[in-house]
Formats: sequence, C-alpha cells, structure tokens
Amino acid sequence: MNTETFVQGVVIDICTRTFLLFSDQGDEKIIECETAEQFMNVMECCTSHLNDDQIEYTDLAVYGKVN
Repeated sequence: MNTETFVQGVVIDICTRTFLLFSDQGDEKIIECETAEQFMNVMECCTSHLNDDQIEYTDLAVYGKVN
C-alpha cells in the first residue's frame, strides 16, 4: 500500500500569511505563518518545488482611504 502524498497545488494568501495546500489524495492543509521570515521560507519552498500552474494567489485586500 502506497501512503505517500504529494502536493498538487497551493493557494497563497499574502495578507494573512497563509498557504492552503492541496494533495494528490484530495486532502487540504492550511499552513499559518507567525512571522514574515516563516512566510518567506514556505514561499521559497513552494516556488522552488511547484510549477507556476500549481500556484495561485488570493486577491489582495485593498481598502480605499477613508476621509
């Protein structure tokens, strides 16, 4: 029985410093980074091991200036 699981894709949320990982088995896992350094380390791992078509980014939360 093969129990290896591989990451099929990731959704990166820069604003919340989180990663939503999708496995080839249909599982989902959320990675929450506490620091910018942790976030950058996980980001580097994702971008160096996944193809561009396996990486998605959430929309940035942009709010207009309130007068």
